[in-house]
Amino acid sequence: MEGDRKFRSTNHRGWDPLHYSDHDRVFYFGLILAVITALIRISRKKNIIFRVIKCIFRFYVWLFRSTPLLVQLFIVYFGLPYLRISGIAPNGIKFTPLAAGILTFSLNTGAYCSETVRSAIISIPQGQWEAAYSIGMTRSQVLRRIIFPQASRVCLPPLFNS
Repeated sequence: MEGDRKFRSTNHRGWDPLHYSDHDRVFYFGLILAVITALIRISRKKNIIFRVIKCIFRFYVWLFRSTPLLVQLFIVYFGLPYLRISGIAPNGIKFTPLAAGILTFSLNTGAYCSETVRSAIISIPQGQWEAAYSIGMTRSQVLRRIIFPQASRVCLPPLFNS
């Protein structure tokens, strides 16, 4: 009976996958953003649209890594309500304090973690990529089956340490 109780997710003291703490939400959103940013930044596509997207993500990482977190929080919570965009946000962009905090911390975490993920992917030897290409894998298969498992082993300690 007692062993059966610890697997129930309805217990308020037990683990419930639908109710994460705010810190967990920030880390998960930031990590998803970090992986997307890292993949875009290591991409080798040459068309002009992708270069513009790459520059936008490079600017995002530069901006969030070069400004203090407190300044970012003040800008999102106090500054965005004064940003009036006709047709989209004529009264400004307003957030609750919790939403502003989660958004700002997630963007900041994503910027810092993207550099960790990008460096972990780059640290995998070029021979691993070439070996996977030689057996006929596509780039997405190489990333999913060869590079990400090895890169996760490299990037998990710094990610959980930050």
